[in-house]
Amino acid sequence: MKHISHYIGLLVLTAILLIGSVLFSTLYLNLVNQRTDEVILGLLNRGNTHRDVLEESFNQETIEHVSLMESASEFIVVITDEKGTILNASNRLTEEMRKELTHTEMKNQRKDMVLQTPTEQGDFLMTDSPIEISGVHQGHVFMFAPEALIQQVVKPLRQQFIQVGVIAVFLSLVTVAICTRLISRPLIKMERATAKLRDGHLEVDLPINRSDELGALARSITQLANDLDYVNRERTEFLAHISHELRTPLTYVKGYADILSRPNLPESEKTMYLSIIKEESDHLSQLIEQLMFLARSDENEFVVKRLPLALDQVILSITEKTRPAIEEKGLQFVVSGHPVLVTGDEIRLGQVILNLLDNARKYTETGEIEVRYGTNDIGPYFTIRDTGIGIAEEALPHVKKRLYRSEPSRSRSHGGSGLGLTIATAIVQAHDALLDIKSEPNAGTIVTVQWKG
Repeated sequence: MKHISHYIGLLVLTAILLIGSVLFSTLYLNLVNQRTDEVILGLLNRGNTHRDVLEESFNQETIEHVSLMESASEFIVVITDEKGTILNASNRLTEEMRKELTHTEMKNQRKDMVLQTPTEQGDFLMTDSPIEISGVHQGHVFMFAPEALIQQVVKPLRQQFIQVGVIAVFLSLVTVAICTRLISRPLIKMERATAKLRDGHLEVDLPINRSDELGALARSITQLANDLDYVNRERTEFLAHISHELRTPLTYVKGYADILSRPNLPESEKTMYLSIIKEESDHLSQLIEQLMFLARSDENEFVVKRLPLALDQVILSITEKTRPAIEEKGLQFVVSGHPVLVTGDEIRLGQVILNLLDNARKYTETGEIEVRYGTNDIGPYFTIRDTGIGIAEEALPHVKKRLYRSEPSRSRSHGGSGLGLTIATAIVQAHDALLDIKSEPNAGTIVTVQWKG
């Protein structure tokens, strides 16, 4: 993770330096050009002033006077005639200056131009102010400014920019350090948290209160840790329950098998013990089948057939099979409804109805069980209502969980594996329907399976 912070810091610093360099360079060049233009404009104004004096009196005395005026200045004035012959100069000229004078005179002669634009050659600046008297070209006033004059203006400016640049780089480094710290520290904590999750330590402390993307990521990791903790606890509880569920029938089978091995055991007892062994074996077989069903469901290998189905006929078929066992307990059994069509799996839906009716019978001692079916404003539905012991409010959100049983209202004395509602819920959801349970202690339970139209 430290490498990531380095990469982020390097990237941000590079971007800041590139942008800053472009901005500073552009600003510096603009300021230099502005100062240079100011010097050139001043130089041109001085040349034009001398030119105006010479146009009023173009003689040797005036020429010497103009040269004398610039001899003590930083500038050099050169006065030539119309052929380019130097009449006077305030200071000694360099070879480059003489070449530029010749070149300028040649251009003027070829094109008959009047130049007042400045030029920059080598280590000096030059302006040209042509002399005209009565419309006749008489000569030129050339003004030269050494580059040192420009540097006197530019050098302090360059130093200021260097100082500002150093400060900007320092502030950029500080900003990058702060930004990368703000970004990398939470990432490092998240990396450590995920490492703990990998090792089985599910307690994490991450900045979940942040409102940015890192906060969202922290909340996701925290939620993942909570989900893993829940799954671990559920798995532990599931293994404990299933071990008990498997051990109980096996204990009965083994115990009664040992009794049957005793000599001189009466036939009546043998028959009773064999019946118990068969009952517990069936219970064990049913439990294993349910576990295999849940395993297929978890692996997304559980599928249902999607065929047109008369749901009312399935309900009537199952209710007729269960009616003797329900009425044997002295319960009133009411079945009513209207023809209803759905798309689904007849065997799986029959399994759901049978499971719900069996639960209603187990947990209802007096009163009635009512089955209704038909189509409402939402779509096809069926409801199974009983007047049994009901379900406590705090237990109601958990009854669909695997092996969950509320105690004592639904104790193991009523039998069952605790997987029935889990399987029923999975089948109903596979049919794009909803299984809803409403219940109150000692007031009964209403289970509704609802399709959307």
